[in-house]
Amino acid sequence: MPDLCLHHVGCAVSSIEEGLKPYRDALGFSRISEIITVASQNVRVCFVETAPGVFMELVEPTADDSPVAGFLKRRQYFYHVCYSAPDVVVTIEQLETRGFRRLSIFDSEAFNGTPCAFLLSPEMALVELCTAEAFTLLGPAP
Repeated sequence: MPDLCLHHVGCAVSSIEEGLKPYRDALGFSRISEIITVASQNVRVCFVETAPGVFMELVEPTADDSPVAGFLKRRQYFYHVCYSAPDVVVTIEQLETRGFRRLSIFDSEAFNGTPCAFLLSPEMALVELCTAEAFTLLGPAP
C-alpha cells in the first residue's frame, strides 16, 4: 500500500487575489504562499495552510483552454485532492494496480520542479500526487 499523506485540496478560482479574501480575512489563515505559475498546467496557484502541513490550493486558469477554466464554467470549485508520496513514480505504479488511471505527469514549479501527477480513482475522482519535501511555503501573499 502506498505511504500517502493529505497535502492539499484544489479549489478553482477565477482570481487568486479575490479567492484569498475569505481564507485570509474571514477565516484568519495567515500562512499563505506566493503566487506561483505552473506553466505546463496553464495555471497560477497559491497555497493557504489550514493546519500544519495541510493546504487549500487556489488554482486560477491562465488560458481559456486550461482544464481549470472548464471546472469554473461548470461551477465545480473543489475539484481535486492531493496526497504527498515519498516517490511519485513508484506510487503511480502501485495505484495503477489498484484501478487508478494515470492522466499526466509533470514537473511542477510549485514543488521546486519535482514530478507531480494527476490520476483518476476507480470512482472517477481526480487525485494528484506530489512530493511534500519539495514544497516550501514561500512567504506572504499579495
